[in-house]
Amino acid sequence: MTPLLVTDMARIAVILIAAGYGLLGVLSLVPATRATGIDILKVFFSATLIACVLVGLFLLGPVALVPAFALTALRIGFESAAVRMPDGPAPLLIGILCAGLTVATTLDWRMALATLGIWFLLLARLILLPNASNPRTSKSILDLLVFPILPLGLLAYGAIQPNLAGLMLATYILVEVFDSLALVSGRLFGRTPAFPSLSPKKTIGGLIGGSVCLMLLAIFAAGPLGQPVWLSVVVAFLTGIFAIAGDLAASRLKRIGGVKDFPVVLNRQGGLLDSLDSWIAAGAGLTACQLLWWPW
Repeated sequence: MTPLLVTDMARIAVILIAAGYGLLGVLSLVPATRATGIDILKVFFSATLIACVLVGLFLLGPVALVPAFALTALRIGFESAAVRMPDGPAPLLIGILCAGLTVATTLDWRMALATLGIWFLLLARLILLPNASNPRTSKSILDLLVFPILPLGLLAYGAIQPNLAGLMLATYILVEVFDSLALVSGRLFGRTPAFPSLSPKKTIGGLIGGSVCLMLLAIFAAGPLGQPVWLSVVVAFLTGIFAIAGDLAASRLKRIGGVKDFPVVLNRQGGLLDSLDSWIAAGAGLTACQLLWWPW
C-alpha cells in the first residue's frame, strides 16, 4: 500500500474547508437553522486558522514540525498541569517535561516504542489500581503522563516519519470532519446526551451523524488516494474511537480541576488542548498500531 502524501492531504483539507463554509453558509441562510449556522460558523473560523497552520507545518516537514511540536507540548503540558496542579511552579515544570519527552520521542523508533510501553504500563496501573494510595501530586503526574503527555510524543513521532506524516495529517482531517459534523448533527438532531457526566454537550444523534459522515468520507476518498476501501474504513473507525477517547480524557481533566476550558489561547476554542485533544489521541493510537504492526 502506498503511503498517504502530505500534499494530497493538504488539497483535501482545502476542499473540505471550502465545503464546510458552504454548508454553514446554507444553514445561515435558512431561517429555521440561521442561529445554529451563524454560531457554528464563528467556531469554524477559529478551527480554520488552526488547520491552516498545521497544514503549512506538515508541508514544511520535520524542520518545522519538531520545534512546533516542542512548543505545542510546552503549552499543552502547562495547560493540563494548570488544571490538575495549579499551585506553584508545577505548570511550567510539567510543560518543560512534556516538551522534553515529546522531542525525545521523535529521535528514534526505539524511543517511541519505549514511550508506548511506558504508556501501556501506566494506563494498566490506573485501570487495575484506580484507588491506589498515592500522594496527590504523584497521582496528578501519573494522570497527565497517560494523557496528554505520552500520547503527544507518539503523535509527534508519527508526524515526522516520511511514511506516516500523510496519515497523521489525514487523521487530523478525519478528526475535524468528525467533530464538526457531530457538532452540526447534534445541534440539529441531538437530544440525548451520550456522556452526561464527562461531556454533556455530546449527544447520541451528533455522534451518529459524525460517524456516518466519517465513514462516507473514508469510502469516497479511498479510490482517489489509491487506498483499499476496507483499510480506509478501518482507519476512519479507529480515528473516531480514539478521538472520542481523547475528548473524554481531556474532559476528565477539566472536571477534576473544576474548569470549563483549559487556559484560553483562541476565543471559542479554549486552550490548545481543547482544540487538539482528539487529534492527540487519534494520532497516538494510529502511531501505536504502526509501531506494533500495521500494513501501511
